Amino acid sequence: MKSFLLSFLFVASCFISVSSTAFGQTIAQNTYVSTVDQDLAIKSIVLVPTTDNVGGIYSRPVEEELRKALNEDKQWSLANYPSDVKVNSALLDEKPQDVQKILEASKSEAALTSKIIRGPRGISITLTLFVGREGLPLLQESLNDYKGFETAEIRNEARKLFENLKYRMPFRSTILSRRGQQVTLNLGSAYGLKPESRVSVVQIIKVNRHPKLKFMVSTEKEVLGRVKLFKVEPYLSFGYVEMEKEPGVIAVGSKVMPDEFVKYSVPVTTPSGKVLQDISTRPDKEVAFGEDPHEWLPTMPPQFGKIELMAGFASYTQNVNLQTAGSISGSSSLAPNILVRGEIWLNPQWYVGVLLRQSVFSMDNDLAGSSPGSLNMSMGQYGVNFGYNFLLTNDFFGPKLQIAGGYTNTNFSVDDSTPTAYTTMKYGGFALSVAGQFPLSEELPVDIGGKLDFYLNPSLSENKTSGASSDNKINSFSFFVDYKLKTRFKIRGELLLENYTSDFSGTGQRTDPATSTSHKMTTLMGGVQYLF
Repeated sequence: MKSFLLSFLFVASCFISVSSTAFGQTIAQNTYVSTVDQDLAIKSIVLVPTTDNVGGIYSRPVEEELRKALNEDKQWSLANYPSDVKVNSALLDEKPQDVQKILEASKSEAALTSKIIRGPRGISITLTLFVGREGLPLLQESLNDYKGFETAEIRNEARKLFENLKYRMPFRSTILSRRGQQVTLNLGSAYGLKPESRVSVVQIIKVNRHPKLKFMVSTEKEVLGRVKLFKVEPYLSFGYVEMEKEPGVIAVGSKVMPDEFVKYSVPVTTPSGKVLQDISTRPDKEVAFGEDPHEWLPTMPPQFGKIELMAGFASYTQNVNLQTAGSISGSSSLAPNILVRGEIWLNPQWYVGVLLRQSVFSMDNDLAGSSPGSLNMSMGQYGVNFGYNFLLTNDFFGPKLQIAGGYTNTNFSVDDSTPTAYTTMKYGGFALSVAGQFPLSEELPVDIGGKLDFYLNPSLSENKTSGASSDNKINSFSFFVDYKLKTRFKIRGELLLENYTSDFSGTGQRTDPATSTSHKMTTLMGGVQYLF
């Protein structure tokens, strides 16, 4: 009897073990989960302080609205921003290491940033979601040139941007628990689910990012199985696993996507019912697509820099005051000018610029008794600078201010005369430039702008010194108009005003020393810009 009882207990325990495994009461979960999928498992999110360019008028209410939206969210919990982490939140796109510091200090899997810029066209709001151990941006939502200005309107638009950003996540919810075939997920009727709905369970194996901006472009997913719901609450749903790739592959943390299918319009068919795939075989091809149809592809905007070639004429005048002969003057009313200018964009803010300009002309020798009577003269100018763009909106090609610093050299070369009337003068020095460029209107592709150069302690060298020492000043201002022909081509017209003056003291190498000299040049140019 005892032997029979022991045998019965052994067989029963084996049957229970097998049954438990067969019916999913205890399912092993030694399944592989990709690193990318783990990075996107968001449980906690930190809100980075909002920034604006109007002294916090909009940043404070927008941050309150986003904090409210995150507190109401049933899928993510809001973590406190670490006050001991000092970073520039406006530059997190360029510094993933700062994002990593924020995530590590706040013990969060994601960070949300928001930036507001008020410009001449309206208000722009940008929300960026950073996810993953690499600190890279995953998604970004923007509102550009919004015409409203009331705080309540801005808060409402920020809430919409947050909802749009979350809707673009590569999954809708996660599996909260599993017991046998029954599962619970944090998605419900508030998101459109109903009893009898079916959802797909997926694993994200790759995130395809923009090569430059690093935002998510698309994802590659592996379908693990399907769940049918039998009970749906506003923010929770209960269902059972209908199918899965292997036992236990659907587990806690698995990503869920509602079954969404791509819908197509009714295709064009032949009388026999064959679908016409090639537009060239359609009977209405010439009406719908023209005689020579081509696939339309969007033109990529310029990303690396620009180069411009300009030509025009200048009005040039040089005045020299001599100690003995008095004042002499030489001029040219139509001095041809050629200018080549370029920029290399290191990023949307920083750039490097170069300048090369040349002019050749002749002018009368106004000094009595000096020969020859006509003198050939040339003006050569070259420079290099390093600048920063202050973007007034999120559009790089929109209104902006520029500050740059660099070295500029201007050389006025003239023929020798006997006795010496004019000398070859070479001005050089560090120049600080302030420029601005603004669209004229939303309807016309025209920009206007100006540039002012400040020279810090410019130097002067001559082939024959006019005095023992000199005090030099340079004033330069330009005004320009750009007309956009195409995405990569613009026409530019520019008016350039320049004045170079020097006051001399002491005796130099000239027979008749000079007390002062000035070069005045007014140049009108036109040309083309190529942006690449």
